[in-house]
Amino acid sequence: MANSICRGMRNLATQSSRCYGLPMLARSQTTVRSFGALSPAAKSSTSRPAGQPPLPMVASARWKGSRSDKPPFPMWYIPAGVVVGTLAVTVVRDMRTGAMTARKKQQQTSVGKALIGGPFELVDMDGRTVTDKDLIGDFVLIYFGFTNCPDVCPEQLDKLTEAIKLMDRQKKYPPIKPLFISVDPDRDTPEGMRKYLEEFHPRFVGLTGSKEQIDNACKAYRVYYSMSPKDDDNDYIVDHTIICYFVGPDGEFLDYFGQNRSAEEIVKGMTQNFTKYMLEHGDLGDALRKERAEKQSAQSA
Repeated sequence: MANSICRGMRNLATQSSRCYGLPMLARSQTTVRSFGALSPAAKSSTSRPAGQPPLPMVASARWKGSRSDKPPFPMWYIPAGVVVGTLAVTVVRDMRTGAMTARKKQQQTSVGKALIGGPFELVDMDGRTVTDKDLIGDFVLIYFGFTNCPDVCPEQLDKLTEAIKLMDRQKKYPPIKPLFISVDPDRDTPEGMRKYLEEFHPRFVGLTGSKEQIDNACKAYRVYYSMSPKDDDNDYIVDHTIICYFVGPDGEFLDYFGQNRSAEEIVKGMTQNFTKYMLEHGDLGDALRKERAEKQSAQSA
């Protein structure tokens, strides 16, 4: 009876191993390990009948040559995967940083070139017409104000005069051309502008014009101005933007200086822009000569 049961279990195990690819011997050994040593009666019941070879005994569930002894992939895959992942993260981060930097630079460039500065046509202190093209080849400081200003405009022009004198001491930089553009076309005549600017730096050039011309210049540089109601003496004040603009020899906006900037801070800002301009265009002298040559060529054409 016991022999029949063992033969049935053996046949069933053999069929199971064939169906599922499971090692029958390992199962048998695992069973032996789980239940410990067999009793003498159990041993006799599992013995093979006469004429049949005995079942082979194995030392462990993993026998030599089994696929389970090999790792599922080469071990060098692990450090290689770490290196590749790190490189991928670094590349993606650098690409994002570069894109953000390029976008920010493009925004700053578009604001500086597109939103501040532009064409204008005014009249100088000699009654001659001056346009933005006449400024090509010079570094220009532009301030908007009016000659009847009681305090702010004189203070700002004094500060700009000091800044220009400080810059003139640095011989490696070209001379700056200061402009004073009126926002009071009704009272600021060319002759009146000349007398007013005599109290400040001798290189100051006063520009005035009709209301339409001044409106166009103010619009180009985003300058606000508004005339207050006239008093009994027919006098009035002009409220206006208090900013000085720094323009390069190619006519492009470079920087601006607000009311609270000191002369030393203005000089520092202009020096930084000079250095930046030299890095982008080479020697300042060569750049200025090139700009003036292009200006003369355009005027002759």
